[in-house]
Amino acid sequence: MTTLVQPVNDTKNPIIRDDLALNAPQKSLIMGGGIVGLMVLAYLLVTQHISQSLLLGIGLLLGYTLFHARFGFTSAFRRMMAVGNGQAMRSHMLMLAVAVTLFAPILAYGTTLFGGPVAGYVAPLGVSLVVGAFVFGIGMQLGGGCASGTLYAVGGGRSVMFITFIFFIVGATIGAYHLPFWTEEMPAYAPFSLATSTGLGYTGAWLVSLAIFGIIAWVTLVVEKKETHQRWRLYLLSLAGNESSVVLGHYLLPQSS
Repeated sequence: MTTLVQPVNDTKNPIIRDDLALNAPQKSLIMGGGIVGLMVLAYLLVTQHISQSLLLGIGLLLGYTLFHARFGFTSAFRRMMAVGNGQAMRSHMLMLAVAVTLFAPILAYGTTLFGGPVAGYVAPLGVSLVVGAFVFGIGMQLGGGCASGTLYAVGGGRSVMFITFIFFIVGATIGAYHLPFWTEEMPAYAPFSLATSTGLGYTGAWLVSLAIFGIIAWVTLVVEKKETHQRWRLYLLSLAGNESSVVLGHYLLPQSS
């Protein structure tokens, strides 16, 4: 008998199990969270500037979006490296394109909605970046998420992520304590801005940024297409191997009369 292995995306008539269905929404927790949110909003409206209330609303909307989209900044890179899926990476590039489109005029004209100071956060490239990137990557893999992923997972009720959240706070506190050692004593290049250090201005830097994001998105499509072809090649090879086994078994194994 020939055994055919269907690709995941082509599985016909999948088995639907009741135990895999989503649980009913926890309405009491949703109502409790909504009440707390409204109380905090009322407090901010009475005691703080209107900008704080807007920031609270933006934070709630971001959390809601991240949770329902299962969007993680570092999981996109992990999916790209592990299985060649670049969909999340392309979402990142779109997000960055929107961000630079919104922030470029704000930085260029130096104006905000509430008249606050505007400045781009330009940090030097040095030993601190290299060491921090590796430490962060290791911690992200062991903890199961980055900062944003941990926060929306905790907000979504994944109790196991509370452990990551606690040590996230511990690590950030320790890092803040010896931050001057990494930023002031370790070797580093001078800060570099694509807008102000190259003479391109914010319009030129915006166009270059969009081009870079577009190239990265195109690369993910190329890698994804290559990975898809490789998976189909392995599938066809396994199919050919199964057929060959059947033919050899027919001629080599003793047949019953």
